[in-house]
Amino acid sequence: MRPDRQIGVSPVQRVHRGPRGRLVVLLVFLVGGALFYRDVIHPQVRQFWEAEVVPRLARETPASARRAPSPAEAADAGRVPPVVHREELIEALQRPPPAVTEVPVRLSGGFRPGGFRIAAVSHPLVLATEPPRAWRLPATAGRAAYGALVLQGGRQYHVLLAGAAGVYRLYVDRNRNGDLTDDGAPLANEGTGRFAASLRLPLQEVTGRPLEGTYDLWFSLDERRDDRLQVYSRTQLSGEVTLGGRSYPAVVADNVVLDGDYTNDGIAIDLDDDGRFKGPREVLAPGAALELSGVAYRFELGW
Repeated sequence: MRPDRQIGVSPVQRVHRGPRGRLVVLLVFLVGGALFYRDVIHPQVRQFWEAEVVPRLARETPASARRAPSPAEAADAGRVPPVVHREELIEALQRPPPAVTEVPVRLSGGFRPGGFRIAAVSHPLVLATEPPRAWRLPATAGRAAYGALVLQGGRQYHVLLAGAAGVYRLYVDRNRNGDLTDDGAPLANEGTGRFAASLRLPLQEVTGRPLEGTYDLWFSLDERRDDRLQVYSRTQLSGEVTLGGRSYPAVVADNVVLDGDYTNDGIAIDLDDDGRFKGPREVLAPGAALELSGVAYRFELGW
């Protein structure tokens, strides 16, 4: 016969036997105590605090020690919320948005390449461990990883990152012929990390437009991964746009789509002429409209 089936053993005594029974009893006491504190003790403590303690502290605190309200607090205390009539609210909601004025911006007519004016956006370039079969590769030492930077028009610049003992070199197929042995010396590390270097290509070649200068790309090896480079453009185009008869400084950067196009990346406009471009009002995404003096402007970038 099992011990808990013995004559004279009550159900409560059986529950107390074993760790599971003790845990059930403990949970019952905890839940009951929490409910008793919430419904009985806490209301009495709060009532005593508000009725006895708070008035006594207010009487015993000298006037010199009481903090005077700040001017902002005093103003907020006496401020009356503005009243908006229902008719005015309905009229404002039903009022159509201002008509959008399309502003053509021709980058070949007055925009010039230069350095940073707004923050650049970094894009990942994933590397593979096996090269395409058609590539002709240089003799390298250490680990090698392969990728391709694709710019507008399908222009592909194959890259090979090779390194050993923390010393990396980046080979670039500058002439895009699938041969990485006839493009000059590889890029060496110019940064303070594991690897970072600048690749300069003719701006006219990248954009397909008669623009002088270079298209400067900055490559850096991801500090957390060996199979990915981070790439961004350091060449931005600066010029002006005219809105409402007034000219404003403007910048176009190859940020949103890293392809050397510049017409699909939005535009930044220095509206207050302070020499800076502050988002989101002054840094516009592609297709975004800018409202200025009750007029909405949308910019159509082209060459």
